[in-house]
Amino acid sequence: MIKFFRKIRQNLLSDGKTGKYFKYAIGEIVLVMVGILLAVQVNNWNIDKNNSKQEVALLSQLENEYEENLKEVNEKIEMRFAILSSINELFSYIDNGIEGVPLDTIRLHITRTFKNPTFDGPDGVIQEILNSGKLYLIQNPELKIHLSNWKNTVQKVVEEEQLLVTHNTTYYYEYCRQNFNQRKMRGNSSEDELMNVYRLSDNKTTDDFKITGENSESEYRKYLNDITISNYLLWSNAYCRNANIQSIGLKEKIEQILGIIRTELKNKSE
Repeated sequence: MIKFFRKIRQNLLSDGKTGKYFKYAIGEIVLVMVGILLAVQVNNWNIDKNNSKQEVALLSQLENEYEENLKEVNEKIEMRFAILSSINELFSYIDNGIEGVPLDTIRLHITRTFKNPTFDGPDGVIQEILNSGKLYLIQNPELKIHLSNWKNTVQKVVEEEQLLVTHNTTYYYEYCRQNFNQRKMRGNSSEDELMNVYRLSDNKTTDDFKITGENSESEYRKYLNDITISNYLLWSNAYCRNANIQSIGLKEKIEQILGIIRTELKNKSE
């Protein structure tokens, strides 16, 4: 093709047709420029198509990850509501006594106060997008903001959760270890399934090494009549409520993000 155009130019020059030569040269330049522009446009189209495929893949991964986050935050909210309910029941026993109350029930409520629900939702896809510089692939500006702020959003929940963890591990647990016979406050009743949702396995082989105990009414009365225990339970109640306020806010944020992701995926599939 190049030889063909060169031959035309040479013929025009040899025939002395200078004017036609310049017109032809200009036309050839324009043709080359049009070719370059078309090539650039095709290349940009290919890049956009590839970016769009990558975005859809990332959105699908984000949808799965945020679904896991929603499940996680719901579980922890329910666990804290269970703890709050048990604290409320314990104060009812403190105020009204435990006549007629099954000792296994008292044990259940006391055991729940030793739990520390914390949000541990996955963020691998989010971090990959942010750390690898792939955030530009996400076209929705609102979703970009949510992803960029995700770490700070979760941190607000974690800060409240850690107050309960610190309260329990630093004060409440130690006080109970020093002042109550733990084997007299652990009967052989069934596990509290609501509080064990965080377990990765239901394997019961470790039950072979479980240390047995008993439900001692006198030990439970001692616990319930202890003013320091009442104070610890009051603080646990406050920390649980505050953590759930933040967790419910996080849940709403996750649902909002999932709504954006699903809308984007639906629009891109049409």
